[in-house]
Order: sequence, then C-alpha cells, then structure tokens
Amino acid sequence: MPKRIVFLFFGFVILASLAYYGFNRLQDSREVVDLWALVPEDAALVVETNNHQALVDHLEETELWQSFSELPLVQRLEEDITYLDSISPGNQRLERFLDQKNILTSVHVDGKTDVAFVFYVPVTTVGEHRFVRTLAESINKSDIFTEEARDYQGVLLTDVTNTRTGRTFTYFTYHNNIILSASPVLVEEIVRRITRGKPTSIAAAFKNRNYLEQPEVYANVFVNYRVLPDLLGLFLKKDIMPQVQYLSTLCQNAMLELKLDKNKIFLNGFSTPEKLKSSLHQVMQPKAPQPLGVKAYMPNRTAIMLHFGIQEIERLRLLQPNNNSTYATTVDSLAHTFSSEAALAYMESSSINQSPEKVAFAHIGQLQNNQRLLNKLNDQVAEARKQKPFTEKYGSYTIQLLNVPELPAQLFGRVFRGFEQSYVVQVDDYLLIAEEMATLRHLLDDIAEENVWGKSVAQKSFLEETLQEANFSLYINSVNAWYILNRYVTDEDRDNLLQNASLIKRFSQTSLQFSMVEGEYYTSMVVRRPEQSNSTGQNTFEAEERFLFDSRLISRPFPIQNAVDRSREIVVQDSALILHNITATGTRGWTDTLNNVLRTDIKQIEYGADKKLRYLFATSNRIHAINNQGQPLDNFPFNLPDSISLQHLVVFDYEKNGDYRLLVDDNLGNLYMYDLQGAAIQGWQPRRMDYRLAAEPQHLRVGGRDVILVLLENGYVYALNRNGETLSGFPINLKSPLTSGAIAKVGADLKRTEITAVTRYGNVLTFNLQGQIVNNEQLLRPSKRALFELVPESSSRRSFIIVRQEQGKVAVFDQDLNELFEKRYVTSASKIVQYFHFGGDNRIYAITERGPQKTYLYDAKGNLISNRTFENDHPVSIQYNETANSYTLFRVFKNELKKLEFSVGE
Repeated sequence: MPKRIVFLFFGFVILASLAYYGFNRLQDSREVVDLWALVPEDAALVVETNNHQALVDHLEETELWQSFSELPLVQRLEEDITYLDSISPGNQRLERFLDQKNILTSVHVDGKTDVAFVFYVPVTTVGEHRFVRTLAESINKSDIFTEEARDYQGVLLTDVTNTRTGRTFTYFTYHNNIILSASPVLVEEIVRRITRGKPTSIAAAFKNRNYLEQPEVYANVFVNYRVLPDLLGLFLKKDIMPQVQYLSTLCQNAMLELKLDKNKIFLNGFSTPEKLKSSLHQVMQPKAPQPLGVKAYMPNRTAIMLHFGIQEIERLRLLQPNNNSTYATTVDSLAHTFSSEAALAYMESSSINQSPEKVAFAHIGQLQNNQRLLNKLNDQVAEARKQKPFTEKYGSYTIQLLNVPELPAQLFGRVFRGFEQSYVVQVDDYLLIAEEMATLRHLLDDIAEENVWGKSVAQKSFLEETLQEANFSLYINSVNAWYILNRYVTDEDRDNLLQNASLIKRFSQTSLQFSMVEGEYYTSMVVRRPEQSNSTGQNTFEAEERFLFDSRLISRPFPIQNAVDRSREIVVQDSALILHNITATGTRGWTDTLNNVLRTDIKQIEYGADKKLRYLFATSNRIHAINNQGQPLDNFPFNLPDSISLQHLVVFDYEKNGDYRLLVDDNLGNLYMYDLQGAAIQGWQPRRMDYRLAAEPQHLRVGGRDVILVLLENGYVYALNRNGETLSGFPINLKSPLTSGAIAKVGADLKRTEITAVTRYGNVLTFNLQGQIVNNEQLLRPSKRALFELVPESSSRRSFIIVRQEQGKVAVFDQDLNELFEKRYVTSASKIVQYFHFGGDNRIYAITERGPQKTYLYDAKGNLISNRTFENDHPVSIQYNETANSYTLFRVFKNELKKLEFSVGE
C-alpha cells in the first residue's frame, strides 16, 4: 500500500509537471507578440500591410502594378513565390496564406554594401499552422530546395537554398510568427534582440497611430531618418552625401499612411523633430510654414529644388564657421534682409559629364536695405581685390558680380554650398544667385517668356496635390533630373537605374514636404505620373490642315511669334518670292514680296516705342526688316553690293537694351556688321576671314566681355571682340574640316568658358576662349565615307546631338557620345537631320531624305512615330503644346503647307 501511494504520488507530480509545462507552452504560443518590437533599431524603413490582395488589385486598376512589376526586386519576389507555390500542399496558395494579415517588412543596410529585407508573418489559425508545417516538409523533400537547420542562442534557425536560382533565405518561428530574411545576419540580430529580454518597439512613439484602421489606406510606413542616409548612401556618390546627411537631421522618425490614387502615390503622416544638437531642426526651429511664392520664378527646366519656408531665414546660417573677411559684417547684415523663403534649384542638364547649373532664390523682406547692402558689398569686394565693381544691364535688370566665395552658404547655410563666385540679380522681391552669368541670363529669359512653374499647366496641376505651405520641401522632376541622377548615382547602381528608366521617368513628379503642426512635422510625400492627354499611350495623329498657294513653296516653314500676342505663327516663301504669314488660327496674315530667295532664318527683335516684335532676314545681298503688316522698317532694306552672296544673319544685343547689331557673312568668308540705322560698324567693313564660315557666328557674353565666335569650313576657329579684333590664343586649328557650328558653355571667364565642336571626320573637341584644347575624342568612324556634324537643339541651342552619316545610314549620338540609335534609308545622299528638345524626354528627331522627299519622325527612344513617313522636301518645324502634351508639325510639299497634330505615347 505505501509503495502504491508513493507511486501514485510521483505519477501525479509527473503529470502535474507535464500539464504545467504544456500549459506554459500553450500560453507562450498564444502570447500576442508586438511584431514592431522584433524589428532591429537599424531598420531604415518598416512597412506594415494587412490586405495584400486589395493592394495588388488597386495597383492593377490604376496601372501602377504594370510599372512596379518591371522592377527586378518585384520580379525576383514573384519568382520565389512561384517556386514555393509549386510545392505548396493541396490547393492552398502562398498568396492566400499571406493575405488578410498584418505583415511587417523592414528594410536594412546589410554590411554597408547591400539592401536587405526582413519579413515578419503571423500564423494565427490551426489551418495556417498545418499549412506551414506541410510546406516545411515539402521544402525538405523537394529537389528545388535544400535546407539546413542550426541552433543559434537556443533558437532553431533554418537556412533554405533554391537550387535553381541560387538564392537563399533564413527563417525561424517565434510565438506563432515566422521571421524570414535573405540575410542570416539580420535574422541572428533579431534572435539576439529577443534573448536580451523584452524589446521595445521602434515605433513606440506612434503606438496610438494605426492608419490601417482608416479607409483606403494600404500600409503604415515607418521611416527612420537617422538610418535613411546609410540606405541612400548605397546608391549615391560620396561627394553629395554630406548634404543628404544634414537634410536628414530635420526629423528623427515618422509614421506615414500609404494611399493610392490613379497614377499617384501618397504618403502622409507625422514626423518627430530631431532634437540632437546641430540638427537641421534645431537650426531652423520653425513656427508657421510658408507658401511657395518662388514658383513664379522657378523655370520649368528645374530638375531638383530644395525649399525652406521659415520666417527667419537667417537662422539657416547658424553653426557656420566664423567669417573673418573684411566684409563679414556686411554679409551678416545682408542675411537679415531676407525672410520667409530660400530655395536652391538644380537645372536640367544634357550630359552626365556636365555639372548641373544651380540657382539660389531668396525672398527679400527689406528691399531698400537689401539693395544698399548689395551695392556696399560689391564696392567692398572690388576694393579688396583692387578691381572695379562689375555690373551688367540685361534688359531691365542689373546683374552684379559679388566675387565672394560661398556667398549663398554664408547667407543661407551649408546646404547652399558650391558657389565659387556669385552673380546676383533682383527680380521683384526675390534675389537670384548663380555661379555663372549665363545661368542668370537663361533664367531671366525663362521668366520673361513665362516658362515657369507658376504658368505651367502640368506643374500647377502637380502643385495642387502638394502642401500649399511648408517649412521644408524637396521637389524632383525625374525626367529633367535624369542626367543628374546618372551623374551622382554610384557606378555599380547606374545599370539598375538605366534598367528602371521607364518606371522612374513615368512617375516623374515627386515632392516631400514637412510642415510644423503642434510640435510635429506634418509630412507629405507625393509621387505622381503627369496626366497624359493621350490616354491610350499610343502615338496618334490627327487630321491635317492644308494651306494651298498659287506657286510652289521654296522655303522651310519658319516659326515666328505674333508681334502683338506672341502666339505661334508660320512664314513660308513661294517661287514667286512672296513671303506668306499663317496665323495661329489658320488664317492668312501679312505678305511681303522680295527680290530674291531667302538665305537665312527669320529673326525677331523687340524694336520701337511700342516694343512690338519685328522680323529680320536676308536675301543674297539685302538685309530686310519688316513690321507685323509686312511693311519695311525705316532705313530698310540694307543694300549690299551685287557681287556679295550672303550666307547667314545673326542679331546681337550686347546690353539687352535694344541697341542691336546685325552681322552677316558672304560666301567668301567676309563679315559685315551694321546697326539698325544702316551704319557700318568700325572693324567690320568687312572683317575678312580666310575661308567660308561653317555656320552662323555666335555671340557670347563672358564676364562682361563680348566674344564673337566664328568657325570656318577649313577647321580654323576665331574668337573676336566687338571691334573684330582676334582674341589672344586664336585662331586655333582643329586640323579637320567643319560643316557645322559649335555649342558654348559660358563660364565666369575666358578660361572657364568651353566650346564643343565636331569635325567632319568625327573628332569631338572642346576648347576654351584662351585657345586651349581641353578635350579631344574620336568617334568611331566605320569607313572613310562616314561623315559627322553637330546638330544643335532647334530653338535654345543649349543642347545638341552628333550625327554620323554613311552610305544611307544615319547614327545619332548624345552629348556623352553614346549612340542613341542608327537607321538605314533608301538613298545614300546626305540627309537633313533636326533635333527638337522641349524639356525632359520631350525630344523629337526629324530626318528628311531629299531624294524620295520623305521625312521620318522619331521619339526620345529612337522609335519611328506611328510607323509613318511624310511627304516633304525641306526642314520641318515642330512646336510643343504643354497643356495637351502634343506636338504640331509643319511641313511643305510642292505648293502645300501642311499642319499636323500628333502625340507620342510611352
């Protein structure tokens, strides 16, 4: 009996122990784990989703999925799911298992060289447990996968390898949750985090914010701004990382909601200010956010723009090193005249090797004091350098040179570094600062022509989606910024950038904004695909308009602007030597009967008390100027000797004050210059060259000096001053014939101004205005019959392409000498090649065969638009309508001028 009692007692103890152990295991398995607490603190991003099928369905409806599915990361993920689905038990699919549950995905920098993801997946039902167990058994039995289990600090880790792709992942289970990653290092870090005790959620500050409870929200997105620079540093070059790191110190972390709309991605929520010493937030200490007033002056060709909206702009310069210069006091006083806004904009560039132009903008709160201090600073700098103060009139504006290194940084802080010198101009109540004078001239032209955000239909539509007031904003136009992105992305990631070019350019408009609200930054990010009028995404052509004339047309259609309302018009000449004007509404305008065939393009100038546009052009030995009624201006036409055969006409306005100079050249290489009264200018009666000109002369304004660049067909290049005198270092011999002009990048002085020319045999040479060759590259020349020319963009001449023609083949190269495309044509005769660039990827290439009289139009990718050709025997004219995102083509054939509207799909 006693033995039996003892036996029963021990049996009871054992059963109780087992029951207690089982109960504890059951409790552990049922314990609700905060998945956020498992995420390592070095996560840069964490995404929480709970309805994956609805997300995918919405992406497909809005065409976003088609874009995302092109990403290599998404394609690899889909491939991995397909492999797992192939061995999934029964008819249960992995997608069904993952749907309708809160899943976390954290993004990390793995080993400072790669991006790694961790997935945190709850397993909540008996059926799901059975599915996971059976799937694990199937993996073990499958010849597609191999697995190896190992113990790490008391936790069983399983490493799985896909034998087909070579990709691996590691996973373990914890309290009914699966933690999985392709990085075993991250999985081990999570195990250590668990074994150290109860971890704290990295999103603890946002525990009461769950946007997934709101309608039409597809994810919570946690952002760790302290780690974000490390993530970006994987893709960006080191030389721009200091600026990225400093901007990231505005906030510590954020919780944002993800919403999707048709062709738009929205991220909205709140960010916690960064309280660390020397952070951008501590510098700014913003209060009321400010509106984007600078949009009235921001050009449409802006690629990237940083905007600061705080009342006390001078706070941005805090923590700057002490300025011990002789004019430090003046700079300090000048900084206090600005208020509300400061912005730094990077302009669109046309080459990966070209440093982008940048412009600083600042709102002036004290106009009179600001101008007085600018003049004082100009005088102090000139006195210190023992030079005369430099100013230049450009139209109604005055541009000043303030030769103070890093002046914008001294005024607005470290983000504005990178200005070796500063040219400044006041436009209304804003000060514009650029490193090069040419940059300011182009910007003032954009403002005068209303090519700015405030007037752009596409940009205004985008800005309506963004915050109207903010303390800090970042705007990116990925199409305009394409070459900048290529320039500053690491060499290793440039291939990935190129592979994803279509997606990146498709969603081209991005904004990220922070606006202080009750101690937090309301944060808004918008990624937007611009609205397309051509909803089909295909190349389309609309019905032609035809204008018939009594005589055959002998000129190209010349684009002009209406003298009164600046609307777009066309001028053509017929074989009766009559000029015909066609208005924007398609009606016949003025006519002008000439004595000869047009030899030049039609130039336009503002002239007269009414400041209306006038038209200038030249025939073989006459220079004509007419008004908008076709009537000649006083003193015109200028009659030159009958023996002269003019080739080109250019118009200079040195001071932008209406004091025009007309320069023409003849077929012998003689240059003649006149004012608008017909008086010959000294030194140009004529200025004799050694050979005929390869292209029309160019006027360059460099550091207050006027330079006239002349390229001759024999390969010699001259740089002349106003009096026709040759600059020191010229002429230079390019040692090869020229058949086209050159493109100039105007710098601060003659040495830093660079000219690019292409010889007939494919030498691409860059030289400065001191006559020094700074670069010489030879393009591939397949045979001796291959000939080259430089083709500038049709209107602004700021960018160019290089064309190689050989035995009926035409190859087009970009400014980085990369071949864009090559086409073969019917005849071997020389083709007319034109290049039209309307900003971003709005590029059209027109190639005309003279023999068959056919014109081919190609898009930015070199695809023939609509697989269609056009009867034509002259260069064409193409205009762009930003509102409709469409183009207008004008072409002539026999006695017809034809107008055709077309659009280009993606």
